[in-house]
Amino acid sequence: MVDEKTIKEVLTILKVSYPSALKDLDKDTAMLMINVWLKDFKNTKKELFLEAINNIRNKSEFFPNIAQIKKEIANIQVKDIPKAEDEWQEVLMAVRKYGYYRQQEALESLKPYTAYITRHIGFMNICNADEQQQVWNKKEFIGEYNVLKDKEIENIQIGVEERTFLTNNIKLLEEN
Repeated sequence: MVDEKTIKEVLTILKVSYPSALKDLDKDTAMLMINVWLKDFKNTKKELFLEAINNIRNKSEFFPNIAQIKKEIANIQVKDIPKAEDEWQEVLMAVRKYGYYRQQEALESLKPYTAYITRHIGFMNICNADEQQQVWNKKEFIGEYNVLKDKEIENIQIGVEERTFLTNNIKLLEEN
């Protein structure tokens, strides 16, 4: 996990990488910055944090803010999520393998997000679609898949504590 020493090292690296960014930083503000960064990244794996910082240094001309770092961390964490187009191919293979009458088995063979979206579009709809309808099914699948992937990135950026707070408050709002 990220500790104070890591934050100080990273800020030093960033100061060298972006020389004009922290030139007017006084000691009190520097300590405040260290404490804020420590609070925001204390539950982040050190290797993941350092990889995100290195990626940003290689891509951005400007000193990163906390949101940019969290976004890069989220992007690193979700890079193993398959592409929507690849998952659409998995759906089509499940349709071919299990057919119209073995819907439950087909859905169980898919990854959770893929199965969820397939249910939403309608497994039977996909099975019975002609070529033109299948183009629309694919477009809808890819759109919904990417929305879920973006939500996952957002959830990672927000973090566990904030996500729990938001989820609980959304549930309260829905009840009222």
